This record gives sequence, structure tokens and C-alpha cells, in this order.
Amino acid sequence: MGSDKNILDLPQAPISADAPGEDYGLALDEGSEKLPLVIIEPGAPSLTDDLSADSVILELGDLLPDSSGEVVLFMGEDVSVNILTREVITGFGIADPHVTASGVDVTGLHFYSFEGGLTVYSASDILIVNDPNAA
Repeated sequence: MGSDKNILDLPQAPISADAPGEDYGLALDEGSEKLPLVIIEPGAPSLTDDLSADSVILELGDLLPDSSGEVVLFMGEDVSVNILTREVITGFGIADPHVTASGVDVTGLHFYSFEGGLTVYSASDILIVNDPNAA
């Protein structure tokens, strides 16, 4: 995380929470800026089993970052991307003017930073599924 990104302070506790479907996890909402996160309880079935055919599930550990620890996702307009992880989100928002080490201009893209140092950029929102049951 550098000074070239807008970093939002994440709440210590959810301001509000809505249970998605059955009571297996929480979808957090912190007012006008929504934290793109679903938390799965240990032992609960994964929400990834119920995602539509138009959804792509990527495991955070399978993404290959550039030398600066950044990944840019390119996807079609009709495809939603979900990232499955056990890592904590440390920041998210819209990127300030910035070019990645691999030469991609990510200015204005959504970004999601994780505790392991990886930052993911995308033109559209990504749902982060924090599942302790994930491999």
C-alpha cells in the first residue's frame, strides 16, 4: 500500500450486517462505502457452491502478482468475479493515478489490498469471500 492509492479505514466492528441467504455468514456494510466482503463461519457450507454460472471464483493464492505485488483483472462486462481467501482486507477503494510494475495504468480502477501484501485491481467490483474453510 503506497501513497498512490486511496485507503479507507476499515471499521473495527461491522456497522450493520445482513445475513446472505441462510445464517452462514455476514455481508458487511459500512454506510455509503460498502465493504465487498462475505465472511463464512468455520464449518459452514461455502457460498461459492451457490454462485451463478456467470460468476468466476478465483483463489487469492492462485493469483500471480507483478514485482510490486499487484494483479490487474480483466474480465467481461457480464461476468462477476469472486475472490476466495482466508486473508484480511487491509484497504479498498478507487485507485489514484498509478501504473503497475507490469505497465498497466490502473487509474480509477477498484482496488483491494490484502494482509499478505497483494493488491488486486479491477474495472468492476469484486466480491471477497473470506472463508476459513478454504484450502
